[in-house]
Amino acid sequence: MSAPPVTSRVTEEAPGSARPVWWLVLKQELVELWVGGRVLNFLILFSILMSITAFLLATNNELSLVPLEQTVVVALTAAITFGLFIGLIIAAESVTGERERATLEPLLLTPTSHRQIIFGKFLAALSPWPATFALAIPYVATLSQGEPVLWPALFWGAVAGTILSIGFIGFGILVSIWSDTSRISLFVCLLAYAVSLVPSQLPTEFQDSPPGTVLAALDPVESAAQLLTKTVQDGSPLGQVWSYIVAPVVLTVLILVLLFWFAAPRLGLQAGRARSHERVPRTAEVSA
Repeated sequence: MSAPPVTSRVTEEAPGSARPVWWLVLKQELVELWVGGRVLNFLILFSILMSITAFLLATNNELSLVPLEQTVVVALTAAITFGLFIGLIIAAESVTGERERATLEPLLLTPTSHRQIIFGKFLAALSPWPATFALAIPYVATLSQGEPVLWPALFWGAVAGTILSIGFIGFGILVSIWSDTSRISLFVCLLAYAVSLVPSQLPTEFQDSPPGTVLAALDPVESAAQLLTKTVQDGSPLGQVWSYIVAPVVLTVLILVLLFWFAAPRLGLQAGRARSHERVPRTAEVSA
């Protein structure tokens, strides 16, 4: 037998349950994502891509084409990039999927703040990132060849990846709230993802120029990549590279404020239409 829909379980448990609604939403979302196999499929794809990337990097390293530290940075950057893709795809369908399955209305009728509903979905979409980073550790450890570069690489990779994941997942849920269909939401999210990767594909001459430096500091993904390069590859202290962490942090904070203080209370059955009340009117509860 298939698991009951998230909406029916939440609306049944919430009124008499001591647990907050966000926890019930999170629990059911985790069941659908992990037990349903969706995240596992993404992680298998992630492992394949990381295996190919690590093999190519190890080959270049053996041929002395790429320094050891740079190899580790490239592997970490690839792991973060793949991890962002997984989280963004899940977040992009978090609300529009409910609308298309006609399961959002019972969830909205739950006597709780809409922020709790979005918070539960946010944590569920964030859950693949720790697993993704954990899967990347053996690849990074192998490429580091036992050198001390491993530990600062893992530390700064975890910091940069977590900040970016929170921001990208928040952005994905924002787009999902404001989109009519999952196709539109996925298109917008993937377009934003592709744009964020453009600076790393620009010529090296431009990246080293003043405009390229400014662009790298403004683009969150490229800024995080530069942070890893400066701290792990070049060994620069934090006092010299703190500017590269500003863009990811500022963007993440702005997205979270926009998500939980503006978009979440206006969550409705149709994209872009605000609801007049966050909670079900007391008279409706009594009549029910």
